[in-house]
Amino acid sequence: MKYPGKGANRMQMPEMLDNVSKTIKDDVLAEFVNYFHLDGLQPPPGLLSAAAQAFSRIPYENITKIIRRAEAGSDEKARRSPDEVISDHIRWGTGGTCFSLTSAFCQLARRMGFEAEYLLADRSYGRNTHSALFVRIDGEPYLFDPGFLITEPVPLALTGPMEIASGGEQLKLVPDKTGISLFTERGEKSVYRLTYKTAPVDTDEFNKAWDASFHWEMMRYPLLVRAGTFGRIYLRDSMFQVGNNGSICREKIPEHALAAKITDEFGIHLEIVKRALDLLKKEQNGATM
Repeated sequence: MKYPGKGANRMQMPEMLDNVSKTIKDDVLAEFVNYFHLDGLQPPPGLLSAAAQAFSRIPYENITKIIRRAEAGSDEKARRSPDEVISDHIRWGTGGTCFSLTSAFCQLARRMGFEAEYLLADRSYGRNTHSALFVRIDGEPYLFDPGFLITEPVPLALTGPMEIASGGEQLKLVPDKTGISLFTERGEKSVYRLTYKTAPVDTDEFNKAWDASFHWEMMRYPLLVRAGTFGRIYLRDSMFQVGNNGSICREKIPEHALAAKITDEFGIHLEIVKRALDLLKKEQNGATM
């Protein structure tokens, strides 16, 4: 995807990362390592954790997905590659939704020498409506979820509830017969979010779920999430909110100020945001004619 602005300089890739299968281009991997100031010579488990922490700074957003869907002409062509997700973030501050983020982090993990596969998850409104990552570390399977900012490995062989902090929110993971269910904790209240299936799926099944996502209801409005200084920052349509340890502050953003608000809070290039919002407006106007 071609965006306005200047390209980033190419950096030299650490040798430690140059000896594994090339699922991400060398120069893009080098950009990622240098942009996030990672020590490419540290042992692989530490490097994976550092890469996951760095990856959590890439926003969850459907701005690029809205633009790509309009430009590509097909679901398959609308999928953004790991190279695009990483390079576009460095240049324009963009990110992706769960499928593009999971795909990109999967390829990063593989470049670091880890066995990494795709996982799918079910939400209350549908099967295979979220994705996450299976990574084997020292022979044991673990879960990462860049879309939900789960950047520390969660054992897939979980035998009891586990609580973790994630982007200003407290999460609880509970194993059951169908997989691992995820809840957000708000005071004494647990809010169900989804259930991870613990068996990896192949690329075809992952891509099938990814392609279906281009037709979901969430493609009708902007949807963005990132970890902020004071908690998890979230925008759905025109409603902006910051959540931290159960407390939530909400603000409705006027239409004329929405593009600038997204740029200010999520760091995405203003012209890219304007393009996506314009596409949404044209779709809405077409639907009402």
